[in-house]
Amino acid sequence: MPAHVYTVKNLAESGIRFPPPVLDTAAREGPGVACRITGVLAIMFIVFSCTAGLLGSFPESGVTVLRVIGLLFCMDAGFRFFRWFRHIRIRQKILSQAQGVPAEPLALVLQGNPETVSGQLSAVRSIIAGKRPRVAVVYKETGTKKPKFYITPYRTVQDWQLPSGTALLYRHHSREHYYVIEDDFDFIKSRSPAGIFSGAVSPADF
Repeated sequence: MPAHVYTVKNLAESGIRFPPPVLDTAAREGPGVACRITGVLAIMFIVFSCTAGLLGSFPESGVTVLRVIGLLFCMDAGFRFFRWFRHIRIRQKILSQAQGVPAEPLALVLQGNPETVSGQLSAVRSIIAGKRPRVAVVYKETGTKKPKFYITPYRTVQDWQLPSGTALLYRHHSREHYYVIEDDFDFIKSRSPAGIFSGAVSPADF
């Protein structure tokens, strides 16, 4: 692996820890696979229970059980969707109210820990299947003697290049795990106030 690629465990041993990218992950991935699956199951059970009730192919008690299961799946999907929607709203509020802080790319971090036995087996299977690993970019805030570290959502990479541009970091005023990293550099240039990048950013030190 390139010298700038690490695992979560490697970084933690170096004192580099970061909260999960809850808001950016919600924006990138949507309501999530679990929400979609429970939503589909809810529709299937409700439709099947209604059909069975009309045709009389199931006893009334069986139809009731199917409807209860469908309702439970519906409630679960609704809760997951509400949580996703809340994260999206929080993200929008942070972007509109918080002031962006320049953050420099520090490293790429692999999803999972390949040094474990199960991780090694998964890596071997991925190589055989021709799949690329999922990585995230670790960013370090600038302008402070005790910088904190943040991470982008994990994504499948085409190469192992570390971003060369500086991102903008937006943080919640009190909750550390609520933050947004904007690393779309063309967008950042048009959005940033004049001179925000005028200060020199030193290379990341490991």
